Amino acid sequence: MQYLLLIGAILWFAFIAPLKVTLATCLFVLVILSVVRFSAQAVTGVQATFGEAAKAVSLSLVFLVIAILAWVSLSFGVPKGMSVQISGLGGYAVFGSTLAAYVLGFKLGLGISFGSSAVIALISSAASTVAFMLIRGLF
Repeated sequence: MQYLLLIGAILWFAFIAPLKVTLATCLFVLVILSVVRFSAQAVTGVQATFGEAAKAVSLSLVFLVIAILAWVSLSFGVPKGMSVQISGLGGYAVFGSTLAAYVLGFKLGLGISFGSSAVIALISSAASTVAFMLIRGLF
């Protein structure tokens, strides 16, 4: 059932997005999946498939959204007219929780140790930033 939902979401995105955006998104996803797959092989020596890499990236993004929503929900208790500014120790806590969520997705998706998944998360974060800048420049 989840595969049908995924295919439906991909088709929905392809129908509503312009062709250039759809092609850039497909290229970006393929680059990131390749980076995760090859970095997992380099770091752990285990051959990961594209399906496992997609599962790991998807889990990382889901955990990242959950962490961000948890931090945003804390700001809803603030009286109207006041703003929340996260700095100092709170900023480190937000960074640490989002990093842990990202790493946890790779740990559960690839079935590797926490340290190895942290290295893969670091490599894929740097590669995704570079890939985004290059793909944005092409399109």
